[in-house]
Amino acid sequence: MRRYYSIYLLIIILFVVGCTRDDSMVILGQPAIDSMQNGIDSIVEENLLLNNGVEEWEMLVCEHPENWLLPYGYCDKVTQNNSIVLEGRYSARMKSTESGVTARIAQRVMVTPGGKIRIRFNYYVAQWKTNGARTYCYFRTGHQGSTNISIADLRSIYSNDEYYIFRGGGYGKAYLPHTANTWLVFDETLTVPQNANYFEFGINSYYGTTIYVDDCYVGEY
Repeated sequence: MRRYYSIYLLIIILFVVGCTRDDSMVILGQPAIDSMQNGIDSIVEENLLLNNGVEEWEMLVCEHPENWLLPYGYCDKVTQNNSIVLEGRYSARMKSTESGVTARIAQRVMVTPGGKIRIRFNYYVAQWKTNGARTYCYFRTGHQGSTNISIADLRSIYSNDEYYIFRGGGYGKAYLPHTANTWLVFDETLTVPQNANYFEFGINSYYGTTIYVDDCYVGEY
């Protein structure tokens, strides 16, 4: 009888130890899962944009922030500003004073086909009229100088709400939200088309609207 009792006791001990080990494995594994669910801030990589805070400017031939693209001949539509600034010394003032002419700032970066990107920038609305301002971005195949993916193709890839992330004011918004005289933030994520190697991040400000842009970000995660 004593021998059977010893066997039963040994089985119970092994069962308890086994359960303890299983519980420990679940608990130890949980932080790794939690860290993946903390949001994109914990896994976003470096900013792909150069001079993202528009601190460095070329002033000789055509005033513009270094490493940023402006439409030819539109130098006076994007200017250096040091009075309405979010961070650092300067922001970019975007203002078109002529109907049919767009104030635009843009920069092209390499992206991973099928990957995810986060698009983030801060803007300040000083004046808003009719069409206002919005993101106006492109995806390119092959290399920097290759053809943009057509709007028709992009429309077939993205829902209408997603389309407004890179050609609008964010998910489901045709134009940027425009609370006056305060800094606002645009912050959206998007999946890159499977055939896209480059992303041209751009912001357009239309006739009669004046906005200030600072601290821009495009990152893969």
